[in-house]
Amino acid sequence: MAQPGNARSRHRRRNMARLTGAGLLLALAATAGHAEETVATGSVERHWTNNALDSEFAIADWYALLRGSLRRSWGDADANIALEAEFQATRHDVVTIEDDRAAAVSAALFRRLPGGVELRGSLTYRASSEGDELQIGPLALGTRTPKQVFGAGLQAGFDLGNATSLILEAADSFETAGATRFQSGLLPATRLEPDRNRLQFSARLTRTLGAFAFGGSASALLASVERLGVPPAALPFSQYGLRGELAYSGADGTRLGLALGAEWLGDRDGLYRRARPAWHVAAARPLLGRVELRASHFGRYESADSDDPLASWLRRAELEIALKPRERLKLAAGLACQVKENLLFENKERTRSLFAEAVYDTSAHAALVLRVDLSRTFKTVIDTRQATTDVFFGLRSRI
Repeated sequence: MAQPGNARSRHRRRNMARLTGAGLLLALAATAGHAEETVATGSVERHWTNNALDSEFAIADWYALLRGSLRRSWGDADANIALEAEFQATRHDVVTIEDDRAAAVSAALFRRLPGGVELRGSLTYRASSEGDELQIGPLALGTRTPKQVFGAGLQAGFDLGNATSLILEAADSFETAGATRFQSGLLPATRLEPDRNRLQFSARLTRTLGAFAFGGSASALLASVERLGVPPAALPFSQYGLRGELAYSGADGTRLGLALGAEWLGDRDGLYRRARPAWHVAAARPLLGRVELRASHFGRYESADSDDPLASWLRRAELEIALKPRERLKLAAGLACQVKENLLFENKERTRSLFAEAVYDTSAHAALVLRVDLSRTFKTVIDTRQATTDVFFGLRSRI
């Protein structure tokens, strides 16, 4: 017998699919008679990694990463529409269970109205097939999970006068995961990941005084999650945030951004309910003409990328230096330290990483890239250490 929750999920998927299709048809119908612009981008990269499984069991492998996008827009600065399609695929030489594939289409609409009002809307659809593994001691059993994401967003901006603006935003995304298939059919296909719906609202008030801009923002995230597994693989929750913000942009290129406030997160079962401080500090300053130093530090709840059924408390600091010794050559290097604390599992992931990158523009539309990434991760409760080195060279193009 069909479960009521599954019926509701199918109903939401059908409604979102109808909304996406209708929006794209309206976008196509509204483009007649407008100026057109087409932009295509692509990149081909060849990677070597010493830890293809990204686990404590390091296996070296080569893999190729292919990305591409095609964007076409119509209109002008007061009213425009853009349609975009993009894809990404990875292919490993040996550890093929880690291969991923994804494709997405989106439509974005913008309209400037009299009285200092601006409206933006977007519709997105993404389909993916994600490869992973199930660790059983020293063995890794390959898995593959198909996913679909439907999304819609609306943003309204208001000019309140006296260099003051108000931006209101609402967005909804629905993610559905199919049954996970196991390598060589060793286990029957099983649903391991639940369907999720993330409804978000935000408001930002900003006033500009010369080189300074200050204001505040409020946000709300309401996450509904299908009950799957015992204990459940994920939990529904609510998250609210309130911040004061300050930004500075100097004539010499110096930039500073500061956001301080608090975030409250609680699951619907009452297992975790707590407010914590939230902050984001970012600074950039040019040095000696062709050198720029950038730094940032933030702390916040992380629910989109977490191994915890609920969320993690994330703190991260980054430092980067970029220089341009020649007109066509750009160099960059940086380091980062991160602590991700799982809220329910009580595990902490401590990560340190380094990177170095060189980009050479062969023409106005193409560039060669060489990059090295090093990372070390220690997971406290399960007492595992991961060391990963990733080296790649690639070609990026834009037409």
